[in-house]
Amino acid sequence: MRFLLMHYHPGEIQVQERAGVRDIAARKNNIYSEIPLAAKTFLESQPFLILGAADDDGAVWASVWFGTPGFIKVEDSQHAIINGLPDSQDPFSLCLYPSNPIAAIAVDFATRRRMRLNGRIGEIQPNGFQVRAEQVYSNCPKYIQAREWTLREGPSVEPVAQALETLSEEVVTLVNKADTFFIATQHLQYGTDVSHRGGMPGFVRAEDDRTLVFPDYSGNAMFNTLGNAVCYPQAGLLFMDFDSGSLIQLTGTVEILWDVTPFAHWFQDAQRIIRFHLERGIITSHAMSLSWRTVQYSPANPSVVVES
Repeated sequence: MRFLLMHYHPGEIQVQERAGVRDIAARKNNIYSEIPLAAKTFLESQPFLILGAADDDGAVWASVWFGTPGFIKVEDSQHAIINGLPDSQDPFSLCLYPSNPIAAIAVDFATRRRMRLNGRIGEIQPNGFQVRAEQVYSNCPKYIQAREWTLREGPSVEPVAQALETLSEEVVTLVNKADTFFIATQHLQYGTDVSHRGGMPGFVRAEDDRTLVFPDYSGNAMFNTLGNAVCYPQAGLLFMDFDSGSLIQLTGTVEILWDVTPFAHWFQDAQRIIRFHLERGIITSHAMSLSWRTVQYSPANPSVVVES
């Protein structure tokens, strides 16, 4: 099994140096260039997968696909098959074409484990597509809320999608109570990344009907997301509402605010603030085939101030 000593691109190095963690990041060497057995076992046992990629216009999107455990199939050490294709209403359908950089993250909320698979789209098949692995690695369990899933009961309801040009009142309500979301970013030369973000409800705030802010907490010092963002600010956000089953997909741009003082009354322990500017989005109701029960918030979550 081949390891990669993590080679960072200039954007990642820039953020690492400004954050004062360049030496820590340089010692990271837990990256595989192929899919190890432990990753294969983990991926093939998951009922959903988070994906990130850019469309032909350069807009970055994040999405989630659900399936019976086993819908992710590792063919060999370099290739995985994702069985299933996005609904035509899912903007991620515009991202699926051969050789397009793609990122995936599988999260087991119950055990707080996560595994990342970055690479390129291979063959598009009638009922799925292939991913050619380039980077495979796990992350620590920080900020992951423990949840258990079951199949959603009752008669199936067709998903209903609504396009967004601004953050509607419904979207703001769901975002303001979110404790989890995913963010996809891309570097035009070095590929795509999708990462998990977690915190206490209220850790994402709407500043107005086109702008969100959220804290960047202490993490693994790699700065894949922010390193991409300083080079190419396009980003996609995905919010899963675990109560209603709705999904919110937003695309736009992000900026890094290094002065956290104006936000200190909201966010404790924020290292930086990320501001997201909406370009467009979609909210889809009845989109999740799973029901969720929250077991425990992450003990690593910093406090936030929730305004009534």
